[in-house]
Amino acid sequence: MKAIILAAGKGKRMQSDLQKVMHPILGKPIVQYAVEAAKEAGFTDITVVIGSDGEEIKKGLSATHKDLHFAIQEVALGTGNAVQAGAGRIQPTDEVLILCGDMPLVTSDFIKEMMQYNHAEKSDAVVAAVYLPTPSDFGRVYDENGDFTEIVEARDITPSHTKTDWANTGVFLFKGDALLNALGKITNNNNQNEYYLTDAPKILREEGKCVKVFHTRETLAVFTGINTQIHLAEAVAHMRNRINARHMLNGVRMLDPTTVFIDDTVKIARGVVIYPNVILEGDCEISANATIGMNTHLTNTKVCANAHIRQSVATNATIGAKTEVGPFAYLRPNAVIGDRCRIGNFVEVKNATLGDDTKMAHLAYIGDAEVGENVNYGCGAITANYDGKNKHITKIGDNAFIGSNSNLIAPVEIGKDGFVAAGSTITNNLPPNALGIARERQCIIPDWKRPSK
Repeated sequence: MKAIILAAGKGKRMQSDLQKVMHPILGKPIVQYAVEAAKEAGFTDITVVIGSDGEEIKKGLSATHKDLHFAIQEVALGTGNAVQAGAGRIQPTDEVLILCGDMPLVTSDFIKEMMQYNHAEKSDAVVAAVYLPTPSDFGRVYDENGDFTEIVEARDITPSHTKTDWANTGVFLFKGDALLNALGKITNNNNQNEYYLTDAPKILREEGKCVKVFHTRETLAVFTGINTQIHLAEAVAHMRNRINARHMLNGVRMLDPTTVFIDDTVKIARGVVIYPNVILEGDCEISANATIGMNTHLTNTKVCANAHIRQSVATNATIGAKTEVGPFAYLRPNAVIGDRCRIGNFVEVKNATLGDDTKMAHLAYIGDAEVGENVNYGCGAITANYDGKNKHITKIGDNAFIGSNSNLIAPVEIGKDGFVAAGSTITNNLPPNALGIARERQCIIPDWKRPSK
């Protein structure tokens, strides 16, 4: 089975430098949803038709789906011309799906239902129609008890046309030989001087072929092509509801799903609790019974079982089991936090590994570091990891104690069970079981008065 996905067109009404179908919807570009719907429905040979300026689309899709084929519509001469450009791989015996690349809400379940109808009717072509009783910019589909009559574009409808409650979705199924035959006979004798794919079913009907109309039960929103930023926002809302519903049916509890935005790529186990205003992006993986608190934003982050995140930001990080993070913590790339740790308020961790049971309760920074287990890292302590040119590593052994307002000047190593006194600036390695004090001796000047201004 083969599919042709129409993705050409810059999309001027988007008012964006980005190709229309490459605008993101919860972790994936618009067109990727169309590709994956076709694949999940069983279409293994997919050609994406792009414009002459569509290298951005080809590059983006090829990064996630290396088995796609691409064809170029050199000049935008209508949907029929676009299918002609993408039909080079079609064989007479193929079953061919035509799908618009700017419709991300079309599902594999809908495509499968359409295929079942097609097989039951033994059709040469099937046109999918959606219920739309009010006038709109959708073309209208006419049929007699399921037998296709014609499609009339909205701008071409005249008072002489009878009323129909069914609109064209832009989704078609063809037998390979029927499609190739019709593509060879489509003309551009219309006001736009374009080749309309919608002429193909009519050509086949006039030749006595079996052309049917599949009256879908899906809503109009599923087939609304994205042409403006308003359409994009509406599609995001629909996709958010769909993704959140899927997770909730799998046992995830959301206090207010209308405020939770989860990328389609995110994995969440049952028993997870998600508070309002949460954003989960990219390849996040949330394990069983974790709690993601309000106003948390995680990107490509792994959260292990029973961890609790409060009002924090993490990117490319790992958070261990039963670990508490936040409020207001910032885990930057390659922060790896062990089990049962505590990363408190206004703590920043970057490119550092923290062993199990280590605590950084508040107001601290640690970067480019290897920290052992059961370390107490005090308030205001920092690793000075950057000398203005290079980054350097700090190593802290198990059970070490780093006092408040300490400065660890990397490269430096604090040995196992080492103790750094509060306020110290440590520039030399501290051996295991040693106390490090590096601060000026307190000086007291009695009866001192401030200089007069």
